[in-house]
Amino acid sequence: MNIFKEMALSIYSYKSYREFLNNKKAKVFGFALMLMLIYFLITMGIPFARFHGIGGIAKGIDENVPEFELADGELWVEDRILYERRDTYVEIDTSPDSVFRSANELRDFLYDYTDVLLLDSEKMIIKSNGETDEIYFSDVNLNFSKRDLMTWVPYIYIGIAIFMIIAYIWMTAFFFFGVLFVALMGMIVASCMNCKLTFGQLYLLGIYSRTLPLIIKAVVSFLPIGIPFFFILNFGLSLFIIVMAIQKMKEQQLPRPLEFTS
Repeated sequence: MNIFKEMALSIYSYKSYREFLNNKKAKVFGFALMLMLIYFLITMGIPFARFHGIGGIAKGIDENVPEFELADGELWVEDRILYERRDTYVEIDTSPDSVFRSANELRDFLYDYTDVLLLDSEKMIIKSNGETDEIYFSDVNLNFSKRDLMTWVPYIYIGIAIFMIIAYIWMTAFFFFGVLFVALMGMIVASCMNCKLTFGQLYLLGIYSRTLPLIIKAVVSFLPIGIPFFFILNFGLSLFIIVMAIQKMKEQQLPRPLEFTS
């Protein structure tokens, strides 16, 4: 039985879970990797593809980042930028007649906001996480412009690719950890239902029981609002599937624990 057919059966055919117990460890591991790859492509691949389809990073920089140049310790930005929302304040003004006072002199102003970014032609003032930094461009040996930023786009994509690989590995590791929780709860359920299953068998059942909850979780990720206590609903559904699978095994009069072949 191929992996994709098993994915379909793991959603609606509880009697198939007995057959899953005969799968080799390598096949079960491959099933988990494929399941997480599909989940990853839905939750992260589709949004990135959509973003890239409307122009990607290069177009975003070209349309949203004004012309700027940092050279010889002086910053020039084509347009004045002012943004204020709740506890965030951003102001960029590099015109010759507009120079911000020092961070020490702006202490009262900075106190009113959680996050602040101020840029004039000679310095940058940043407030974040309760700390304020003041950086003078003359102290930074750097020449940089929007044109230089555009040349960084290929490297940005490489960075995104590395991030997505790391994200997939992390999400997969978290998946296996979550299955551990499902298997532990499954031991309690199996004991209450007088069904003799080893922890390894319950862990295997836990992997297959995660198919439907992950599909629902992927769909929920696109909703504009979150669902309260979704974590409980998510793992509760896996546990329900295991209960139904065990019930089917009992109906099939499973005489002893099946061997988990390697």
